Amino acid sequence: MKTKEKQKNIPKGWKIKKIKDLLDYERPDNYIVKNTNYRDDKKIPVLTANKSFILGYTDEDFGIYENTPTIIFDDFTTDSKYVDFPFKVKSSAIKILKEKNNDIDLRFVYEKMKSIDFPRGNHKRYYISQYQEMNILTPPFKEQQKIAEILETVDKEIKKTNEIINKTEKLKRGIMQKLFIQKDRDKKFKNRKVNEIANVLTGKTPKRIKKEFYENGIFPWVKSTEVNFERIKDTSEKITKDAIRIENMKIVPKGAVLVAMYGQGVTRGKSAILDCEATTNQAIASIVPNSELTTDYLFYWLSFQYENLRNLGHGGNQKNLNLDIIKNIEIFLPDTNYQKKITKILSAVDEKISVNKKLKEKLTQLKKGLSQDLLSGEVRVLIT
Repeated sequence: MKTKEKQKNIPKGWKIKKIKDLLDYERPDNYIVKNTNYRDDKKIPVLTANKSFILGYTDEDFGIYENTPTIIFDDFTTDSKYVDFPFKVKSSAIKILKEKNNDIDLRFVYEKMKSIDFPRGNHKRYYISQYQEMNILTPPFKEQQKIAEILETVDKEIKKTNEIINKTEKLKRGIMQKLFIQKDRDKKFKNRKVNEIANVLTGKTPKRIKKEFYENGIFPWVKSTEVNFERIKDTSEKITKDAIRIENMKIVPKGAVLVAMYGQGVTRGKSAILDCEATTNQAIASIVPNSELTTDYLFYWLSFQYENLRNLGHGGNQKNLNLDIIKNIEIFLPDTNYQKKITKILSAVDEKISVNKKLKEKLTQLKKGLSQDLLSGEVRVLIT
């Protein structure tokens, strides 16, 4: 764990300070929500410091933390969030952090905290015993402000781009509802079962040792975890042609639609378009459309039916799909011209989502690079 900054690395004018010399902490006892039956139409957000951030909204009009901006810190995970709006919290493990005095920029300290690689082991509280004792390099106040301003500007662009992605994905769901639900469909077209309009295959995992069949492999081998509502052009693992021949594995043609039949978390029911010739493991159903069904239309239909597909599974805690279930899925089947019109509309929406996801990734990388340079003092900002 890097808790100390070496003396020789201190930029001119910067000082080494402990986090506890920069921030005061407050326990969350007075701000913990009583009723966890959250509703989106309520006003006050209930927060956590981890990835989910906003757990929901409450109508409780008491015990609201309003002395923002502040940093909320999870004492067990060491995750943190910068908050500039009134809120309540759910967990007593949250620490609420504020700057100690007027020569500390809270946003700067937050960015420094986010750059710390803090190892976590046992399930215990860290802030008082370890975290606040860490040393961080701290520039003069004006430089803190400038660094924080630059990084916050990039964060705002990332947030704006993410909002565009979310709105476009919501628009896509609405369009799919209009195109696929029964009351808005052309009544001259009927539902058809998958096995009537496509060939359904499944794959297998080679039994031989990994070194023999995977080393120097050139043929894509798709696992269910790689099926994620996208086009698959390559895979993380490849196998040899000898493995395919010896194990009698099926080759899936380019243009097939893959469906994950089981897997951890939310994997089951996800679909993808295969953009290369490949083989798959046994957890995937490969649907090869005939001339009545286009690949893109099948993919969009299965994506739209994702939640329904998951509910079709059999088994205990993890309800797996199987080939019989996949073969008997009913698909609304218009003629191919109609299918192409639908996919053209949805593809245009997907393109907008893709462009903004790429922009978000570039902005995220920009933020990472700026953070490394500015928070270390390797690149100095101009103070006027």
